[in-house]
Amino acid sequence: MDRRKFLRRLVGAAGAPLIIPNLAHAAKISTAESDKLGILLPRRPFADTGEQLTLMGVGGWHIGQPGEAECERIIETALEMGVRFFDNAWKYHNGRSEERYGKFLTPKYRDQVFIMSKADSREGPSPRQQLEDSLRRMKTDYLDLWMIHTVSSPEDAENRVPEMLPVMLKAQEEGKVRHCGFSGHTVTSAHLRTLELAKDGPLKTCLMPISPIDTIARDSFTLKVLPRLIEEGYSPLAMKVMSSGRVLRKYNGKSIVPDRLSLEENFWFVLSLPICSLVSGMPSVENLRQNIEIAKRFTKLTEGDRKTIADKVAEVANSKGLEPYRDWLY
Repeated sequence: MDRRKFLRRLVGAAGAPLIIPNLAHAAKISTAESDKLGILLPRRPFADTGEQLTLMGVGGWHIGQPGEAECERIIETALEMGVRFFDNAWKYHNGRSEERYGKFLTPKYRDQVFIMSKADSREGPSPRQQLEDSLRRMKTDYLDLWMIHTVSSPEDAENRVPEMLPVMLKAQEEGKVRHCGFSGHTVTSAHLRTLELAKDGPLKTCLMPISPIDTIARDSFTLKVLPRLIEEGYSPLAMKVMSSGRVLRKYNGKSIVPDRLSLEENFWFVLSLPICSLVSGMPSVENLRQNIEIAKRFTKLTEGDRKTIADKVAEVANSKGLEPYRDWLY
């Protein structure tokens, strides 16, 4: 699609509908709430469960990167700043990321946090065994959210989703899993096929790339998948807002962030869409404080604001290497 048609679809022209239905969902955020740990980051509804997630979550892969002392500081600081949503996966750092939750998060804070992990049946033991490993490592009896990890193609969805759904349902019946979903960051067709295969099943959410960059991409999750998720009652979760750090590199002489966009513009674009939460990988306390403060300052963006932000990245959004998990496009 040419740039003019894209912008019409993104921000809505006179008499034309927005590409994203029900944008009002993004405004349904709670304010000035607190729990026994302190004031919460604003929260948004999680599907039809009656629960709410803080609008930013801590990415689990990065929890396995720093030393243990820094990891503990990241977790404690996130809690102090109001985050209650924590991501992870069976395969991250060969289990080290989950073990760190078991050491620094669940012993003191299990009742106050919403913990997500993921299983990937393409490697390692069976999905059920991966669930048992995750529970053991994180020293908890249940997961709040269990995901099919990284559905990468329609064929991958056909091979794995029918296998995973009965395992997920059984885990729910046993009380080991409360909610289910799937993730992926390669092709939109994988997500659309998963939605077809999981029709009327237990899945409530999808974790996928959403960013100003993705919105201009040749195979955009924001344009192709986000509306379908909303229509089918899912609560979308955003990731890769910084494109695995690649937005900080130079493209045509300038970086995406901060040369073309500020950090605030990059994050607020995503938070202005009808997502439930943004999962952010934050390998240091300084990085975490910066991102959470940006989330705290978010109020809303207008259609014109989103158009302006998209316009700033249109020149380089399809640069090779900018989204390394999607290099097949180039």
